[in-house]
Amino acid sequence: MKIPPMPTKMPAKAKKRRVNKEVVSQGDGLTKGMQARARIISVAETLFNKQGFDGASMRDIAAAASMQPASIYYHFSSKEELLWAVWEKGGVELLNRVSDVIAPVTDPWQRLETACVAHVSGLLDWRRANQALFLMPPWHYPESIKARVIALRDEYERIFIGLIDDLPLRSDIDKHYLRLTMIGALSWALFWFKKDKDDPPAVIAKQILSLLRSGFAPTQKPVTIR
Repeated sequence: MKIPPMPTKMPAKAKKRRVNKEVVSQGDGLTKGMQARARIISVAETLFNKQGFDGASMRDIAAAASMQPASIYYHFSSKEELLWAVWEKGGVELLNRVSDVIAPVTDPWQRLETACVAHVSGLLDWRRANQALFLMPPWHYPESIKARVIALRDEYERIFIGLIDDLPLRSDIDKHYLRLTMIGALSWALFWFKKDKDDPPAVIAKQILSLLRSGFAPTQKPVTIR
């Protein structure tokens, strides 16, 4: 398997999941084991991106991390488990990014716009670990971690379920299809975005939401992008 190259109602404040510090931090106070685990994940992310999942062996990862191969297996029982650690880190970073920026916002439409901007900006910062949940279809996930990856994506999408539930929509709007259409349109920027030709990610997100909102908002008046 090769990782593709880059290109019920929720509460108003979505509950956030945080990655364990041993995964995301390498500051003072961490044990050597925590630092080693974080280093392995960081190196694996880089090699999986460059060489693909199949192309990057555990020996390659160990060598790049300046460790013995046996040390890798002390922290991760298989390469699939290491891949899950990489994807979990990226997915939770994206989840926390969106949750953090919408927390202080109260207006329903502004909350959704803020989330859309964070989503597109997060995907287009070219961290493939962030992008994995939206680049790869579920049937390409390794079977041993498939349920966990899907659960993480579902957890992320529940933020948008809550945001859409809070909107003043017409009664005939199917919120399920609205969410799928919106996230699909926002995420597809991964495949066509060109930094030197297209608008910044924030503008793209606002434009896409404006186009959708003009079709499903209570009023059909044009929506002005600020």
